[in-house]
Amino acid sequence: MKPINATSTLTAAALLAALLAGCSAHGTSAGAAQSIAAGITTAAYNDDVAHVTKPFDPALLRQVTRAEVGALSDQMHAHGAYKGLTLLSVDAAKSEFTYRADFTKGSANVVLRLDPNGSVSAYRVFFPSSN
Repeated sequence: MKPINATSTLTAAALLAALLAGCSAHGTSAGAAQSIAAGITTAAYNDDVAHVTKPFDPALLRQVTRAEVGALSDQMHAHGAYKGLTLLSVDAAKSEFTYRADFTKGSANVVLRLDPNGSVSAYRVFFPSSN
C-alpha cells in the first residue's frame, strides 16, 4: 500500500472544501441551502408554521398542516434545546442536502431538497428509532 503524503492529503482536502463550499445544486450553494434548512428547522422548533412554510414550493406547501408542525415541534423539544445543523452530505444531482440537527439530548437527520428555482420541494426530519 502506498503511503499518503501531505500533498495528496491537501489536494483531497481542497477538493472536498471546493465541493462543499461551491456545490451548486440548481444554482443554490451548500451554504445557502444550510441557511434555508436552519431557518426551517428553527421555525419548526418554535412551532412557527408561517416561517416553516415560507420557502416551500406550492406542491409542498399544500401538504403541510399546523398539526404536523406542532407535532414536529413537540418531538424536537423532547430532544432538548436546538443547537444547530451540521452538513452531512450533498447529492447535487437531486439537489438534496442532508444535515444532522443537534439537540442537547440527541440528534436527528434533516433532509432538504430544492427545486430548480431554489424553493424547498422536500423537508424531512428523521429522529432515531426509540426501539
